[in-house]
Amino acid sequence: MSSIATEQHLRDLLSELVTSSSRFVRLAAHLGTDDKPKAWMRALSLLEEYQPLRISEFARLDRCSQPSATLLLGKLAAAGLVDRSADPKDSRAVIVAMTAEGTRWLASGRQHIGDGLMPYLSELDPEQIQKLTDGLSELRSVLKSSITE
Repeated sequence: MSSIATEQHLRDLLSELVTSSSRFVRLAAHLGTDDKPKAWMRALSLLEEYQPLRISEFARLDRCSQPSATLLLGKLAAAGLVDRSADPKDSRAVIVAMTAEGTRWLASGRQHIGDGLMPYLSELDPEQIQKLTDGLSELRSVLKSSITE
């Protein structure tokens, strides 16, 4: 196989991986047993991984506009799930971080997603699910450094 064919095959595999994982996440969220806003789950997950964040940095990582990020994070702050504070390096900027209540809320939402998946996936071997989880974690680790630069 030529290197061009190999590169195209890898590109196709990566595209399919992203497509399949996105579809899985949407389906898992749909099967969740709660009514938690999925945008809030996504935002808190992002903060969990990268906090504290300026609103502009959150918007960049979430791939949304700064006004959309400000509105979303404002709703989370009003619900007590995040704290907003002045950036000590630039008082004009706002830093956002999850509160303890935000951490509990996110854990509860994830539990509901797991509960929703159980009836459909409980027959799978836990080792198989662990391998999938480990593989995705490894891929995320490879990419994470380029996202935060």
